[in-house]
Order: sequence, then structure tokens, then C-alpha cells
Amino acid sequence: MKKATIFRLFGVLLLAFLIMLLSALYTFRAQALGESKQRAHIISELVRDTLTSYMVMGVMDRRDSFLNSIRELPGVKEIRVVRGEAVVKQYGYRWRWELPLDEVDKLVLRSGKPYTVLKEGISEVSYRIVIPYKAEPIKGVDCLSCHRVEPGETLGAISLTMDLSPVRNKSAKLLASLTIVFLITLGSVIFLVNHFMARITTFIKELSSALKSASEGNFTYELKIDPGYEASLLKRTMEESFSKLHKTLTSIEEKVRSLIGYGVLKTGNALSDTSKIVDELLNIYKFKRVIEKDRSKKDVYERIRSVLEDYMGLESFSIYEVDHGKGRISVVYVKGSDLWCKEVIFENADECRAKRSGADVDSKEFPCVCPNFRNNEACKEGKIHYYCTPVYVGGAVGNVLQIVYEQEIEPFINLVIPYIKGYLKEASPVLEARTYMDMLREQSLRDQLTGLYNRRFLEEAIDKITAQIRRRGTALGILMVDIDYFKQVNDTHGHDVGDRVLKEVARILLKSVRDSDVVVRFGGEEFMVLLVDVQVGKSEEVAEKIRRAVENHTIEVPGVVLKKTVSIGVAEFPHDSDRIWQCIKFADVALYKAKEMGRNRVVRFRPEFWQEESY
Repeated sequence: MKKATIFRLFGVLLLAFLIMLLSALYTFRAQALGESKQRAHIISELVRDTLTSYMVMGVMDRRDSFLNSIRELPGVKEIRVVRGEAVVKQYGYRWRWELPLDEVDKLVLRSGKPYTVLKEGISEVSYRIVIPYKAEPIKGVDCLSCHRVEPGETLGAISLTMDLSPVRNKSAKLLASLTIVFLITLGSVIFLVNHFMARITTFIKELSSALKSASEGNFTYELKIDPGYEASLLKRTMEESFSKLHKTLTSIEEKVRSLIGYGVLKTGNALSDTSKIVDELLNIYKFKRVIEKDRSKKDVYERIRSVLEDYMGLESFSIYEVDHGKGRISVVYVKGSDLWCKEVIFENADECRAKRSGADVDSKEFPCVCPNFRNNEACKEGKIHYYCTPVYVGGAVGNVLQIVYEQEIEPFINLVIPYIKGYLKEASPVLEARTYMDMLREQSLRDQLTGLYNRRFLEEAIDKITAQIRRRGTALGILMVDIDYFKQVNDTHGHDVGDRVLKEVARILLKSVRDSDVVVRFGGEEFMVLLVDVQVGKSEEVAEKIRRAVENHTIEVPGVVLKKTVSIGVAEFPHDSDRIWQCIKFADVALYKAKEMGRNRVVRFRPEFWQEESY
């Protein structure tokens, strides 16, 4: 019986090992092939984008060197650049391998769709991917400017073949290693089982009861039977392990409770209780990992909203953001009402009690404690309550979360508030980082001397501005403003005085236009003003208003009083041209006309100016 039992055990273990081994090999193979395919896709797209860049930059003579470096990459068996029929007709070909060599190349050129082939032979495994070039813009590159083809026509393809034989060889080595380890382990297990079988049969039954008790979360079960020396050691080890596990689970629960600031209802099952609190910690950890990859505060706020509304099920709450520079509070999200607070907090952030005190505000603990809650009458009647908690961002209150709830759900609110604080605690450093990123981006788009937008902002924003102008069917006034004889200021009074003049003129420009208009320091002493949604023909009037304002302004600096003038060139988009940068050039031409005509004047662009400029 003993030998039969051992052989049955051997057979079961062997079958289990084979299933596990096959599963491991399949998983390893699938993962390895997946990674290899992904690498092939990345290399193919890299080659396509790099060759496109070479063509745009006019350095296609580097192509062969680049392709040779790709061929030297581990696993790359073959890479070819296949030219389509249209490109061959236009430019010809240098090498025969630039023409389609097989049906796969021809299929990709005809269909314009990527094609992949996985070949598995006895001695070799390879993966081939063929991706097309199409005559369409790629990352801002217009293929149609160089190729005489129809939009969407296939120009050529990249054919990349990867050698995956090392992957299969690694699988074979893994199979051999696992087999050896298993046989050694199985032999050891059989020996030990056969050696102790007679002495521990009864002990195993009691041990089974102990394990059952442990599976139910009770680790205080005592093993009463002493089966002998070897099994006695196992008995003591099990008892010590159960005791340590019980202490460890209790310690984990206490530490996690301390870490996140709250616990879960204890049921007496140590495993279940610890699992629940760790699950909640894991949810918060996952939340943190997700928001750390979000690119903007808007995305982070949306995650917080989702936790509060979708996960926690809150029906009435507000999320506010504090602007310390302006001393104001703004609404990020409101649920359940148009506004839960009075408008005064939006003008003065210190009117918000939670922001000012930096502490939780609980109307249940102190009825109607905040005078700026919009519905304090209902609060006094006990119909609704509110709980506001500040979120510290960078050492100061950066956000305030306000929860509004009815009397009936108070127990639920008391339960979820500690959980919510756990999420907000993890969101705090991410919000701080995104705030700094926004500040840095804002600084990179502004001129440090005048505080006006710089040319980088213009280049990033001009397409959006013109698209809105086209959509609304309005006009965009373009004013090019240049300070007359500015070099004399620097030469005579020094650059500090020159900087003061630039700041004063920038301030006048901002004061002379609407908040919706855009003022840019275009370079040196030259500025650009974009008048958004201006009436056609009104740009010249605004320019004259600016000219008079500068002319009448006195600039006082130590030891001297200056008065400066400006010359302004005016154009309007799309009235003068439906291409914005040409309109900007027209305004610049009009500015130079103003300079030629004696300065301190406004000149509206006329078509003959451009003709003269062309000559």
C-alpha cells in the first residue's frame, strides 16, 4: 500500500509538473514573441520616421549608413527599403533590392496596409513585418511636396525580418532546467514521504484541522499530538509559524491603519480583516500610480472626481482650487448644485474657513460654523450638513474638498471620510508637481522683462487663434509696434533705462486693448498686438489709440524725463490674406513704411506696399 501510494503520488506530481511546464513554456513563448514583435514594430517605425526626416533635411546620403547600423542590432536578420511604382517612376532606384522581391512586398504596396509573417521551422524561427509609406502628412511632414502622387498613395515600404531563434533556444534551455530541478525535487519529496509516512499519518489529520482553522483566520489552534522527533520539529515549527503569522497580521493591520489613518470593521478573521485593509491601501496605491502618469491637473482632478462620485457614490460635493498669487478660490467641480458656497470666497480666498484655518470644517460638530455656506438655513434645521477638508499642496492649502450630505447618510459619510482623505493625501504631491509644471510652462511662454507673451507662445497659439477666427467668421487685427529711436535710449542712458522704457510701453499696450486680445514681445523693441474678433477696419483705430497713449506718456527715470513715440503697421486676417504668417509679414511691411514716412504714425497695409517690397 505504501509503495502504491507513493507511485500514485509520483504520477500525480509528474502530471502536475508537465501541465505547469507546458503552461510556463507557452506563457514564456507568447511573452517573448510579443516582445520581439513589439521590438520589430518599433524598429520598423523608427526606420520609416528616420528616413522621412533624412528626406526632409536633404541628407538621404546617410541612409545606407543608418540601415547598416540597424542591421547590426541584435536579432535583426534583414531590413530593406522597398520603393513603390510611383517613386521608381519619379526617382528610379539605386539597388535591385529596392524593388519588391516577393508577393508580401507587392501586397503591402498594393493595399497600403502593414503585413506580418511568422515562420517557424525546425532550425529557425523568424518574424517579418512590412509597413508602408503613404503620401500623407506624418508628424508635420507633407510628402506631397516632394512626390508627384495622389494623397494616400503608397510610396514604398520597410521590410524588416527578425531572427527569433534565440527565443526558442532559451525556451529549450528553460525546459531542460525545469525538468532537472523537478526530478531532483520530486525524488527528494518521495524519499521524505516514504521515510515519514508511517509516523505522521495521525499527525497529518490533526495538522489538517489546524490548517482548516488557519484558513478561517484562526491561528491560535494548538497541535496536541507529538508524532515523534522529526514530526515534533514540524509540530513546533507549525506552532511557531502560526504564532508569528498571527502577530504579523495583527501588526500589518495596525501599521496600515496608522499609515492611511483609518481601519476596517474587524470580524475576528485575521486574514479577512487584513485583506480588506490591504485592499483599500492597494486601491489608493493604484490611484497614485495612475495620477502620477496624468499630464495635467485637469486629469488629476478628473480622477479625484471619479473616486468621489463613481467609487464613493457621493451625490453632493465641491472641489475648489486656491490661487495664492491672486488670493482667490476657483471652482474645479461641483456636484448636486450650481454652487454650495457664496461668491465672496471666489474674490477673497480667506473667506473660505477651511482655507484660512487649514483645518477641517464640520457643520455637524459646530452647526453652521461657516457663514459663507449658501444654504445655512437648511443647515440650521438639520436637513443638510457639510464637511470641508483642506488639501495641502506645497506646504500651503492648495485645494478644498467640500462634502454636502443629508442627515440620513451621516453614518456612511463618517465611514468614507477617512478613505477620501487617504486618496487626497496621495493626490497632494502630484497636484504640487503639476502646479510647478504649469508655472514653468507659463514662464517659458512669457518674456521675463515685460511679462508679455514671447514668440514661442505665438508659434504655439497662432494656429488655434486663427482657427477660432475662421470658425466664428470674424477678423484678427495684427499690429506691429516698434519704439522709435530706441537705440538712442540705450546708447545715451544705458540699458537699465532702456529696460524701463520697454516695460512702460508694454504696460501701455496691455492697458490699451481688451483682456481677450494678445500682446507679444516680438523681439528687441518690437511688439505685436493681436486684436481678436475685431471689426474689419477698426484695427487702425486701436493702433492710433495706442500711438497717442505712448506719445502722451511720460517716463520718469533717475536724472531724466523721457517721452517716446511708436510706429505701427496694421494688417487684418483674413481680409489682407488667408495665410496668417503672410498677414504678419504685411503688418511688418506697413511698419517699415511708417518708419520711412517719418515715424510716430500708423500705416495700414496696402497691396502696393507688397509689390514695392517684392521689387
